[in-house]
Amino acid sequence: MRSREEVRLRELFQRLLLVTVASSSGAGAVIACSTASSSTSSGDAGEGNDASVGGHDATTPTPDAGGDAGTMNDAAAADSAVDASPSCTPGPIFGYDAGDAASGCAYAAVYPCGLPSFVTMLYPPACYFALRDCAQLCTGVAMNPTDCRVAEGHGCDSTGAFVAPDGGPIVIECAKCSGVGRRPGGLARARFERATTALGDFFARVAHLEAASVDAFVALGDELGERGAPRDLVRMAARCARDERRHARVTSRLARRFGGTAPAPHVVRMRQRSETAMAIENAIEGCVRETFGAMVATWQAAHAGDAEIAEVMARIAIDETRHAAMAWDVARWLELRLDARARARIAAAKRAAIAELRREVASTPDASIVREAGVPDGAQATCLLDALDAALWAEPAPEATTRQRASAVTS
Repeated sequence: MRSREEVRLRELFQRLLLVTVASSSGAGAVIACSTASSSTSSGDAGEGNDASVGGHDATTPTPDAGGDAGTMNDAAAADSAVDASPSCTPGPIFGYDAGDAASGCAYAAVYPCGLPSFVTMLYPPACYFALRDCAQLCTGVAMNPTDCRVAEGHGCDSTGAFVAPDGGPIVIECAKCSGVGRRPGGLARARFERATTALGDFFARVAHLEAASVDAFVALGDELGERGAPRDLVRMAARCARDERRHARVTSRLARRFGGTAPAPHVVRMRQRSETAMAIENAIEGCVRETFGAMVATWQAAHAGDAEIAEVMARIAIDETRHAAMAWDVARWLELRLDARARARIAAAKRAAIAELRREVASTPDASIVREAGVPDGAQATCLLDALDAALWAEPAPEATTRQRASAVTS
């Protein structure tokens, strides 16, 4: 049985599709989210397009926090950037493609003065960072990174030991590919084998994130149970985890079909968070990113040129809409337990996440990903994001139910 919130989101997504797509002349003609500005739907794969959703074009300079901008193709280029850089620039001074040319999903930044002071955790082996640190380390190079690590040979050795001298230059590799799953906070950087096609690489990364989302929902369910949340929310978290296991299997199959391999995720369970921290992450990962991901999955189901992909995305779109609905229900329950100051922090975090997502989706994926997988191009994704912002994020959240209010008072 669908929850009231799930029905509301499904109706909203379908209404946005109806507003933006017309079936005149027997073909889907995009009206509001026009394809007129995009050449990817008719072009061949790899013709000047970045193959990640929201990734930077490999020929376009990338502005960063402290100096020159540009892209380069290998770690040797990072060496010259370090040598030529001014001393102790507070932030990444150079962005470059970290060798993942098949998709543009990996970028990096040079920190000439070593690790910034805000870094809270570094995981051995392989010099992984906590996701909250990645979000700051990769700003200006890869918005909303899925993970990051110290580059081997540029601060980390082959055994995974951090070997950069104090204050010495290091290179941070940032992974950035959009998917429809919820990212767990302790997700570590994975090693992706080079796929034979852009679609293979795309689905390998989607499958990796779907598998990681299992941990995110298991952890969320545990936290909800420990904090006395309504049993419906705890049970829904477990159901969402089961959904994500299925998503990981089917998208891994798609990855293999197109020449890609999805590595298993490595997630380090974080210690128990405050309710405010829990609510902020839920707002960012659930109410913003997962909700937009559900909208994108709905779009893909309607636009994918490959029949198998369209069928898979139709199922995933239903599940992800349910996951997004859970995020909004969790948000209501948590916010009832928080004071006005905490709620203001949540609202600010949500607006910041929307702004970062808008920058992230502005670039267009590889043409084959748009054509066969139905992923919206940059203009379409921006249009969908703007429509969601106006219809959902800008409006006040619906009132909590009486049972939720009573639960918040008595727990």
